[in-house]
Amino acid sequence: MDKRSHKRVVLFIGLLFLILLGGALAAVRWIDTVHTEELEMLGQCILLKPGTEGEYTAAFLGKNSVDRERALRTGREARDKYGYTERFRTFSPSLAAFLPVLISFMLFCTLLTGFLIFYQQKKRHLADIKIFDLEDKLAEMGEENQILRERMAREEAKTKTLVTDISHQLKTPLASLKMCYEIADSGSFTEEEQQTFLRQGIHEVNKLENLTKALVQISRLETNMIRVEGKMESLKKTIRGAVNSVYMKAFEKNITISVDEFEDEKIFQDPKWTQEALVNVLDNAVKYSPPGTEVELRVSSMVSCCLIEIEDQGIGIPKEEMHQVFQRFYRGDRTEVQDTEGSGVGLYLTRKILEDLGGSIRIRKGKRGSIFQISLPKTPYRAQK
Repeated sequence: MDKRSHKRVVLFIGLLFLILLGGALAAVRWIDTVHTEELEMLGQCILLKPGTEGEYTAAFLGKNSVDRERALRTGREARDKYGYTERFRTFSPSLAAFLPVLISFMLFCTLLTGFLIFYQQKKRHLADIKIFDLEDKLAEMGEENQILRERMAREEAKTKTLVTDISHQLKTPLASLKMCYEIADSGSFTEEEQQTFLRQGIHEVNKLENLTKALVQISRLETNMIRVEGKMESLKKTIRGAVNSVYMKAFEKNITISVDEFEDEKIFQDPKWTQEALVNVLDNAVKYSPPGTEVELRVSSMVSCCLIEIEDQGIGIPKEEMHQVFQRFYRGDRTEVQDTEGSGVGLYLTRKILEDLGGSIRIRKGKRGSIFQISLPKTPYRAQK
């Protein structure tokens, strides 16, 4: 019972006590009034006929030998003769003394009934509230369980997809590596041919190593083992590092990487992972561009972000694949793509890094190839939210 209910009960008990006490006092007063009226009537009879105290007292106490039927008949005759009836139609003092008792009892019964009705309604209201609360909690638990089941189903589907993708990615280089070493060990080829197969095997091992590193990076990012922590750093320094990382690969294919001049500024980024994201895009541009072409990098300063555009003169990306290339292990079905070495994790890793920084990446069609547009916030995006 709460404090408010306790106060109401105490107040009701106090009021009940006062009503009973008043009723008891009214009853005592009524009894005293009746005795007083009897004594007053006895005194009047004695005063009207002195010397008859004993007879009148005995009559009032009911100790005389007068026949009661005869006395009642005599009284009725006196009433009819002297108009005695009108006196008893008035409000007698004894009845007036008893009236508070009757009123107090009726008031007590009314209060008791009202209290019981109120208490019952209060209990029913509290029970309804508890039922509603229980229903709300059950509904919330049901929704949470449904969300948990859906999340588990998604995680299970992701796990199955991941296992399938990894198996597919590992199957080809492992099969090629096995074939190279079986041929090299067969003795049916010249030493020069065996060395060629050995070099091919080493190449496949390197592919497996790069794929494994990419898988480890993706796993760590997705499980928050590696945290992308942004801070205010120079954008030009990050871009310079990314270009230097792919410069030799572009030089070997006689591809020029040009960076349009722009005013440097510090933006919200993680230099290591932002550079990794840019390297993946630049490497992709060099990989799918023919020799003698150019990869152009442009930077535009917006109000709240910086826009980095990387345009190549490569094979381009069909419109229906522009969103799919950012999926894990996705590679197009075209011959130019399948014949080029790749694992399909670079652009997916780039998207994950940029999203953790509050940025984004998208593709649009260029004059000859594709244009990758990268948006990076100038200030911490969590603070902007």
